[in-house]
Amino acid sequence: MPFRVLNGIEEKLLWESSIKQYKKSSFDLSNIESLSETAGQANLLIDQFLINENTLKSEERSEEHAFFNAWRLIFKKYCNDKNIITFNGLIKIAIEHITSKDMSIDCPIHFVNFDFRTPIEESFINACQTQIDVTFFEDTKIKPSIESRIFLNEEHECMQVVEWCRNQIEQNKKILIVTPQLDQIIDRLTSLLDKTFHPESFTPSLSQEKRIYQFSLNTPLFHLPMIYLNIKLIEFGARGFFNIKDLKNILCHNGWSNDQELFLRYRLIHQLERKRRGNVSIHELIEILETTGGLVHLTPSLMKHLDQIQVSHHEWREKRAPSAWIKTFDAYLKNIQSSLLNPRDGYEEGVYEAWKKITETVSSLDRLTDEISIQDMLDTLQYYLKKTTHQHQHEGVFKIDILGFHEITYETYDATWIMNLNEHNWPTPQQFNPFIPIKIQHDCHINTHEKRHLHATNILDKFTHTSALVTLSYAKKMGEEDIFPSPILYPFISSKPHEDINFNYKKNTFNHDVIEYIEDNTSIKIDVAQTAKSGIKLLEAQSICPAWAFYEFRLGAKRLEDEDEENLTTRLRGNLFHKTLEQFWMEYKSSFLVSALSKDELSKKIQDIAHKNISAEKKKYPRILPEFFNIEEIRLINYLENWIQFELKRGDFEVKETEKNIPIHLGCLNFNIKIDRIDEVNQNKIVIDYKSGATKTLNEWFLNTYGELQMPFYALFASDKPIDAIAIGVINSSKPQWVGIGRDMELLKGIKDASCSAQYQSWDELLAFWRYRINDAAKSYELGDAAVRFAREKDMTYCHVKPILRLPERTLQFEKTKQ
Repeated sequence: MPFRVLNGIEEKLLWESSIKQYKKSSFDLSNIESLSETAGQANLLIDQFLINENTLKSEERSEEHAFFNAWRLIFKKYCNDKNIITFNGLIKIAIEHITSKDMSIDCPIHFVNFDFRTPIEESFINACQTQIDVTFFEDTKIKPSIESRIFLNEEHECMQVVEWCRNQIEQNKKILIVTPQLDQIIDRLTSLLDKTFHPESFTPSLSQEKRIYQFSLNTPLFHLPMIYLNIKLIEFGARGFFNIKDLKNILCHNGWSNDQELFLRYRLIHQLERKRRGNVSIHELIEILETTGGLVHLTPSLMKHLDQIQVSHHEWREKRAPSAWIKTFDAYLKNIQSSLLNPRDGYEEGVYEAWKKITETVSSLDRLTDEISIQDMLDTLQYYLKKTTHQHQHEGVFKIDILGFHEITYETYDATWIMNLNEHNWPTPQQFNPFIPIKIQHDCHINTHEKRHLHATNILDKFTHTSALVTLSYAKKMGEEDIFPSPILYPFISSKPHEDINFNYKKNTFNHDVIEYIEDNTSIKIDVAQTAKSGIKLLEAQSICPAWAFYEFRLGAKRLEDEDEENLTTRLRGNLFHKTLEQFWMEYKSSFLVSALSKDELSKKIQDIAHKNISAEKKKYPRILPEFFNIEEIRLINYLENWIQFELKRGDFEVKETEKNIPIHLGCLNFNIKIDRIDEVNQNKIVIDYKSGATKTLNEWFLNTYGELQMPFYALFASDKPIDAIAIGVINSSKPQWVGIGRDMELLKGIKDASCSAQYQSWDELLAFWRYRINDAAKSYELGDAAVRFAREKDMTYCHVKPILRLPERTLQFEKTKQ
């Protein structure tokens, strides 16, 4: 039976499906798009470099490798069941049939652009040579005259390139511009070229007129205004609500509904801007339109189309096949009068044709996937639109071609300018695929430094032979930072670079033979008392990785993140648990008092306290929907009723302290800690901390030599008198439990004593170990230890400064050391 060959996007979607099917994976599937692309790239490399399964299995060194191998088995089974195949899989089958003479080739083959060949391509060519003659295209090389130029920055470089274009075009020459940064500078270059050659294009009605230049890099369909508007309209129907910013952008666009009502829509936008809530539902939007001074009668088309969006929102909840969704979207856009379906000129006609091709392709996914939800359909459609580019086909003769370094041209030009030749642009940075062991990638020469350097040199050499006059250029600065030329540039320069007369270029005078490399991982010692604002987290970070504590807590580095004002955060839920329990135990200070309550009285008390706290939070967070708080109140009451009943099984106990604040001084560091609760059982003190989220094991909380220090800290500093046990109450669980350790396991059912670890003979010995850990972390922080040093990368999960620490480079160093 013949195979059907997958295209790149279909293959990516199958990888997504394979990853989701593997239940044992610990990866964050919210980033499934990136995971599937990386897995697909790893599979491509395995096929291209003919890496066999035994090699992959024997070099399996990490969870990433094991997960990928499992995903790959699911992917291959799916392909086999559906009778589909990847392109490289087809090449392998062709090689087998050609070699065994099951397939005959009658005509000679002439290969074009096979200067850089992978092992699978070599195998295919060798197989073909067993039957016919094989030849390779060799382009005629023009002997160039090369000059090199240096500019202040990339903007200055772009301006000079465009000025050069103007001079060349005045002499009626055909020219070529090449850059490794085409995707980064395309907007700047387009603007400068239009300003120089097509100033009329800045008039909206003439924006799509033909140009004198053409780019090899086209615009993704997703970013075309007409397409983007329609995706947003579909998304609005799917979600049933939008934030005010997106709603304003939709309402002020003339690409849908009746554009004669456009100026009246601004009255509705004005009303929206007066609302404080971030998200507005389609139902609320219709209500605002109906209550805005007769506006609903002046905008009948808008009202009709908003009603259609609301109807669609309710109808789109059932799963459907991709082709059914496409038909639904077409009918929806037609009903709300989208201009995409009614093109008015050649440009819009081209965009509509591109949209039709995409929707036809997505419809063909029926044979690969089952019925899918509206959200999955939107994700798939958007991915196709982002990966498919579009360029309006202008008529006329182009005088300027603009290419990236991975493009091919066999034309000859009157002059060529190769720009952006800085070391951070070319060669491209070395990137290893995390799903293939580093050793395999080195052994197969997949991405070695030497191979990258040779490849980059050959590509630059190819472009230097496209004309008789060639200019090579690079910039000196990026902002205030000095940047340097690409190392592969020097063999092409035979004379001194021409430098802009306004700037003096200082050459690198370092003698690399005598450079001394030093470890710069120690900061200034802290010798003045200061408050540790982050408390115990600082010491935990220091014990896991000193650089983490230095950058995040001493320098104050942190990730930028929007405050979520419209949802109940994990922190807010945790605070509600703590506050409700604190108020309960402040009133009922012993198991005796709680036991005296009937079940109904206990339940009512918890409900009253929970409702009071929820009501207070509702006032603090007016942008969170009341329904979210109501659901949380039910959940909170349910968990706390179960928890209190669980605690009553302990026997007699007395609550001595709740939410106790304690100041602590360690060297130059001052800490303020708050302890949830201190109980007394038979004159023994027990520190209790509540956890409403996922918790850890006994070893992770109490017995590790690095990491968690919260509970050990409480054990040492919670009271002037010795603490006899510490325990974590896991509340947010179907099965409440204690996780803890103490002098005697009988103090609290479920905890362990020091004998549970072979390392410690007694409770006092464990306390001494904790004291050593805490003092060691504090001392290390005071002395300025900021080394990137860690035992396990999973301990860095909650580190917010990972980009500064450059963990992948460190991991690579460790892997090389092991080899």
